[in-house]
Amino acid sequence: RNADGLRIYVMAFTSGGLKTAERLSGIFSQWQDAEARFFAPARIMEAADDLEASAAARASGEPAEPSAFSSSSLAEFTSLAFAEADHIIYIGAAGIAVRAIAPHIKSKDTDPGVIVMDEKAAYVIPILSGHIGGANALALDLARELGAQAVITTATDVNGVIAIDSWATENCMKIDRIGNIKHISSAVLENRRIKLYTQCRGSFAGQKAHELTGLYQGFENLESLDSPNPPESSGSDVPLIVITDSHSLIKDVRKRFPEALVLIPCVTFAGMGCRKDIDFLPAEELFDQALTELDLDVRAIRSLNSVDLKKDEKALLMLAEKYGIEFNTFSAEELMEAELYTDAEMSHSELVSRVAGAGNVCERAAVMGAAGSEYGIELIMKKTKRNGVTIAVSCIYSCI
Repeated sequence: RNADGLRIYVMAFTSGGLKTAERLSGIFSQWQDAEARFFAPARIMEAADDLEASAAARASGEPAEPSAFSSSSLAEFTSLAFAEADHIIYIGAAGIAVRAIAPHIKSKDTDPGVIVMDEKAAYVIPILSGHIGGANALALDLARELGAQAVITTATDVNGVIAIDSWATENCMKIDRIGNIKHISSAVLENRRIKLYTQCRGSFAGQKAHELTGLYQGFENLESLDSPNPPESSGSDVPLIVITDSHSLIKDVRKRFPEALVLIPCVTFAGMGCRKDIDFLPAEELFDQALTELDLDVRAIRSLNSVDLKKDEKALLMLAEKYGIEFNTFSAEELMEAELYTDAEMSHSELVSRVAGAGNVCERAAVMGAAGSEYGIELIMKKTKRNGVTIAVSCIYSCI
């Protein structure tokens, strides 16, 4: 999936749908973070091209420009879109779309957002991954742009109450045990109490938890999970949300409170350097060592970062791919700007400076991975070296 923006794949079923797709193309071209691709069945494209070419010839005698659409069968398009896209839009009958996506649906935390539109663009209907996948939000945006009606059917949205999975996604948190969302949603819809416990390095999570309590009056903050009146381990009428990046706490909560919803803030960033063509095993061992020493759940790592000399380093690419982490590289000049974003002192090596152009790769890369946020950045692990690999870890710590 596209780490730099939204990758949107659009399939039109009919010639009328092609015209609506062209309207979408104009909309997406104005969105800086959108990369859109358009598809249609060959027979629809051929008919449209014939009409377009005929009209162009009558008007100017010049041949029509090539179509911006790619030819694809519905099955081929759907397989490709589920593998690559963040959002999928079908223009045509909802039943056709539902049958097409059914074999590809896996989990609400990994499936792309799927939207169906009629060919006249009267209705925009999210049918899959409305919250975490962002289909509801995209449908509302498109409806405003098209002058259409968004048809939102998720219960929390219909009732105008907080959807905890949407809130988590919007605030850069991952969800452990996606099935436990239902316990929170049911409590919100029934206006019941929800217990909330936060244990996370820095004040970012605490600030977000405070914002969360302002969105629903039924939240009850816990001082400890071992308080005199802790949540029940299962079957409780008072569900529990835990916000943490601690690997050991997540394991404990899974055991003691199996129905609890754990939200993991993704506000830590790993910076790594290594010898050229290092083996994968030493890189992974040092990465795992850092997680263990910090008691950090790997899902809290938002990105793996290094110098641009390492953009093709197989061990780092394999590490990022194995753990599903975004991989970024920075030029030496960019790395030398790290002090602009943190007060942390950086170590310096003349040898590294001669080779990489910056006196430290891992610490500076860890900071630059977090650069640009509105929060303060701290190094929670300074440069650590082992078997030709270095690592440092930064954290978005608190509001500036």
